[in-house]
Amino acid sequence: MSEQPQTIDEQAAEWILRLHEEGFTEGLRLEFECWKRQSPQHAASALRMQDVISRLQSLREHSAPAKAALNAAFRGRKAAPPRKHHVRALLIVGCLTLPLTLLLQSHYPELWLADISTGPTDWKTRRLADNSSITLSGTSAVNVHFDSKERRIELLQGEVLVDVAHDSTRPFFVQTAQGSMRALGTRFVVKRQGDTTVLSMLQSRVAAQSMNEQQTVEVGAGSQALIRRDAVELSGTVSPASIDEAWRRHQLVVENQPLPQVLDEISRHRRGHLQFDRTALASLRVSAVLPLDDTDRALQLIAETLTLQIKTYTPWLIVISPLQQSKK
Repeated sequence: MSEQPQTIDEQAAEWILRLHEEGFTEGLRLEFECWKRQSPQHAASALRMQDVISRLQSLREHSAPAKAALNAAFRGRKAAPPRKHHVRALLIVGCLTLPLTLLLQSHYPELWLADISTGPTDWKTRRLADNSSITLSGTSAVNVHFDSKERRIELLQGEVLVDVAHDSTRPFFVQTAQGSMRALGTRFVVKRQGDTTVLSMLQSRVAAQSMNEQQTVEVGAGSQALIRRDAVELSGTVSPASIDEAWRRHQLVVENQPLPQVLDEISRHRRGHLQFDRTALASLRVSAVLPLDDTDRALQLIAETLTLQIKTYTPWLIVISPLQQSKK
């Protein structure tokens, strides 16, 4: 017998709370993805829950008391377990009553109160207090920590283009879960990609350090580096002009990349859920220039060059699979 919708909604609320309490680890994220893929109802319920959170996030941007209330509701729950049931009830009520308008994939709890964030279809540029600028692509989030000793950007999710203003008294850092990057120059891109941080240098240099502080590599213009918790390695060259153009045009430029990795990037720039079997698609590789402002067109372009089947069940659920060849 199939689960009743309310039961699925309750499970979705429990997942949202668990992701907040246990931390956003890769293992837990994969468990959540598996739960969402059990059925279209599971995926839709998770998205409705995330819609509620996105609306709470919009309150934060306009009201300091709203931020304080959200902090109190979530950060204090371990000391007061009964409150968990009230928060879960709030999520379920919101899930069942609010329309599906801001369907955000992978917009997890620790990002709700980020200083600067974007939705799936947003691109946002901000001028910082020191006259540096940062640009966030879709479904990205950062915290900004400036004081008299240093300037630090914490990239929580997604991707950021950084243009650093000179300040001889305060070094500029970008921090992720895998390590830190100290700007020795001006312009670079940092992307969170699973358990790896990808650094692409456009101008000057950055000193990239692993989280365990055991390895530091200086990365120059036109180079790319992969930063992990215990290592930093140069991974090849990039074209600064091409990257700048791609950011200006909101494009994804890929060359011989695994299809699941490309779909992850497209998914970050669209509302709804792309469902696919990573193992089944792992052998397929993509070289293309894809429009991130029109992800339906991006998927169509990929399908035209690869043997893929794309099924649209709802505007927020698309299933991608290898095209089955008919037997003669």
